[in-house]
Amino acid sequence: MMVVLFPCGGATCSPRPKFNEFTPPIVFQQKPTLEQLIAQLNRTQNIERLSSGTVELSTPGAPMSLDGNLSWHRPYDFRLQAYPAATRMLGDALDAGSNSDRFWLLTKLPGEPATLYHASHQQFETQTGPRHILPVSPLWIREALGVIEFDPSWHHEGPIERPADGLVEIRSLIPTARGSYKRIVIVEPTRATVQQLILKDPDGKMVASAQMSEHQYKQAIDASLPHKVDMLLQPNGDSAALETGSNSAAQVMGFTIKIGTYLINEQSGNEQQRYAMPESAGFRAIDLVEANARMSAPPALTPPPPRTANTYDPMQNYR
Repeated sequence: MMVVLFPCGGATCSPRPKFNEFTPPIVFQQKPTLEQLIAQLNRTQNIERLSSGTVELSTPGAPMSLDGNLSWHRPYDFRLQAYPAATRMLGDALDAGSNSDRFWLLTKLPGEPATLYHASHQQFETQTGPRHILPVSPLWIREALGVIEFDPSWHHEGPIERPADGLVEIRSLIPTARGSYKRIVIVEPTRATVQQLILKDPDGKMVASAQMSEHQYKQAIDASLPHKVDMLLQPNGDSAALETGSNSAAQVMGFTIKIGTYLINEQSGNEQQRYAMPESAGFRAIDLVEANARMSAPPALTPPPPRTANTYDPMQNYR
């Protein structure tokens, strides 16, 4: 932000009120209807591309934050890359992305082998059963950044008032091949800014949530976007997954993304290369669809050892 100071002296100059042009303006003076609120929030449909080269990524308990960049191109292209600021030449510590065919999550943790999780969109969205590692694809981050759309073919309910904080909820049922997901969008009704996003699976379990703050008004789309997002992903950590020894796969994943500046609807560079999945050579590659199938399979039963004539069993007469 550039601040221009106009020097002023003498009796002819009066104080000027301070005004932040990026402060989300008041959109509704009275309680909006569901149709009015959806129409305002759907202004993000004017975003064809969204990018930022000033991203800070942090997680609870981590010794340092990561710098990075992100980009999104409607509808499926997404890329978030993050790296320690002092060791950029060593490569990305995290690479999450999506294209029209697949999505991926590449993690490089100190002292552990680099792991590339990946899956086909079509297979991931149609596979039934628990998702033990990632409950949603990285493309969901686009919604967490406030680019939320309300399809008129879905069932929407609201706005439901929350007396405790003055916010309102819009509840939507999103049909998928896995069943209907429930999405709850919590909105500040006067400025129409999205404050929180909650996604529940067909069983009613919360699988993803985002807390948005530090909103700024974007004149190009006549809407406001958050510059800080606290995200939480909750994979399905049921007993079947834990019995396979994959305890870490069922852990809650929490992280914070801070955006310095957004570029809206600006194209730059080779987008085909930008949204290409990294080569799996040198990484431990895990297909999420195959991994979910293995982790959901019941454990194999080990048959008891055969009895011999020399084996004495005092309970044999009670079986």
